[in-house]
Amino acid sequence: MPYCLVVALMCAAGPVLASDLPPPLTAPIYDSSLFAKQPLAVDPQWAVHVFAGVSAGRTRLVQLVPMPWSGDYGDNYLVAGAVSRRLLRSGNFILEGEVGVGYRFPQANAPEGWAALFLRYDGFVWNHIVFTTIAISTGLSFVEKVSDVERDAGVDRGNPNGSHLLHYLAPEITFALPDYRQHELVVRYHHRSGVFGTFNGVWGGSNVVTTGYRYRF
Repeated sequence: MPYCLVVALMCAAGPVLASDLPPPLTAPIYDSSLFAKQPLAVDPQWAVHVFAGVSAGRTRLVQLVPMPWSGDYGDNYLVAGAVSRRLLRSGNFILEGEVGVGYRFPQANAPEGWAALFLRYDGFVWNHIVFTTIAISTGLSFVEKVSDVERDAGVDRGNPNGSHLLHYLAPEITFALPDYRQHELVVRYHHRSGVFGTFNGVWGGSNVVTTGYRYRF
């Protein structure tokens, strides 16, 4: 009896036309115009970041992160730019590669370059209100001239002359409007250090607190 009922319903329904089928699912189209709204499913791979900041003197990073106003500011400045690319995403965790260049002045008057890997998280529950991400890096930073800030930081311990090549650590937080999340306000701690003597016997380093703009495409 159930089989006969199924056959009767199929005959009553008639043939299925192509026009009766729902449209196929398609991936969202990325709009490359500067101020276009971006659907949440779009995940741009590339980004350009421009930023500037001021040296925090001998203030340690562990003190600056929770209390950025506590820095001994004014010794040196940094203007910089970087290009990054998303390498891998797993859920709300993202691995990115970045290369950047900058210039420190007026104390050191020297260029700087770095290459780093960033681990980013973008799964905050309030992201429908303010799209927020946090990230931290590991990499290498090279400066043409070691600043007095870095030499002073190593006076009490380790190599007092500093090092051109040091570890690059850059914790950052970003903010964006949910519909325009390709435009990010970035607060980054630009940190060079010897990692407890690992790099050329250097125990000191330097911190620059920066703000900048990142565009993802």
